[in-house]
Amino acid sequence: MHIVKHSWLLVLLLAGCKPAPVVQPDPYPIKLEKNTLIFTQGDPQLKSLVVEAAKESDKVMLHLTGKLVWNQDSTTNVFSPLAGRVASIKGERGQKVQVGDELARITSPDFGQAQADAAKAESDLVLSKQVLDRTRELVAKGVLPQKELESANTAYLDNKSDRDRAVERLTVWGGKGRDVDGAFVLKAPMAGIIVDRNVQPGQEIRTDSILANTPEAAAPLFIISDPESLWVHLDVSEQDLSNLQVGQKLEIRSRAYGDRMFPGTLTVIGQSLNPDTRTVVAKGKLANPEKLLKAQMYVNVNVITHVPKMPRAPVKAVFLREAKPWVFIRKSENVFEMRKISTAAEDGGYVFVSEGLNAGEEVVAEGALVLESILDDNTSTATSGAEKAKN
Repeated sequence: MHIVKHSWLLVLLLAGCKPAPVVQPDPYPIKLEKNTLIFTQGDPQLKSLVVEAAKESDKVMLHLTGKLVWNQDSTTNVFSPLAGRVASIKGERGQKVQVGDELARITSPDFGQAQADAAKAESDLVLSKQVLDRTRELVAKGVLPQKELESANTAYLDNKSDRDRAVERLTVWGGKGRDVDGAFVLKAPMAGIIVDRNVQPGQEIRTDSILANTPEAAAPLFIISDPESLWVHLDVSEQDLSNLQVGQKLEIRSRAYGDRMFPGTLTVIGQSLNPDTRTVVAKGKLANPEKLLKAQMYVNVNVITHVPKMPRAPVKAVFLREAKPWVFIRKSENVFEMRKISTAAEDGGYVFVSEGLNAGEEVVAEGALVLESILDDNTSTATSGAEKAKN
């Protein structure tokens, strides 16, 4: 019995003396020196990091939206100065015209009256001239007294003034001659291309102010412009105003033409702020020799501004620690330093760095947050080990 008990006791003792499990060492330990991470060569985590060399630049793009409009320096809106009915139209969209070319013919009672007034004034002048000449002969023969000549001369001068006013009025509207047909010819006041037409044959044309608030009536009958030159109107926010200067270069792009860029120049910065949108209207000018761009198109506009030359880092490379911007710099293949920087401006996915980064240094563009996490973990481990050593 005693032998059996001792044998069971031996078995239990042997079972309680199993060796401790072997802890496998980390094959890729990471060393921390202040704000620098030193990876072991071959660490697979290095493959997930993407670095980019910081390049210097002194250009910042201000990204705005705009709308194309006709160049008002080479555009005219054509209205009819007279009421009437449109009898015929010669001007068509896209047609090139010269000064004085007929755009439309309007049957106008007012123009007919002006023609009649001019014709009557001319006839009255001829008649008064005949009376004056006859009176002068009779006075010379002593048949009529001198005062009759003075009266005839006064009548002649009055008729001449009436004739001149009637002819001048008719000339202003383009009329001439003695024809009284009421056919007013609407002519092109400048050379260019008819870019819009808002009139139809048989349409009634009104000139009274009652229709001033009616868009259809207020619209010009024709718009003549030079489509090879356009303006772009830009809405600029208050915070962007300080970056604008007249003469800056514009890069204009339309969705209709993908990445194709049309160059322009900033010509005017508005002097008043829209109280509703809190924006200022700025204006630029651009050439459109191929006539690809159209008025009323919405476009994206980059305004090129200049800053002191400084390196740029990808925005996604920058992270915040205690509200301050930081980046990781690759010092060598497996050494990365966390460094605090100062930023100046942002442009197209990049941030300008005024302090803390030199041109040519390699910035971690992808994986910066992973490195920050590794650094924080190693810092916590080092602190914990130091506290244990003290105890």
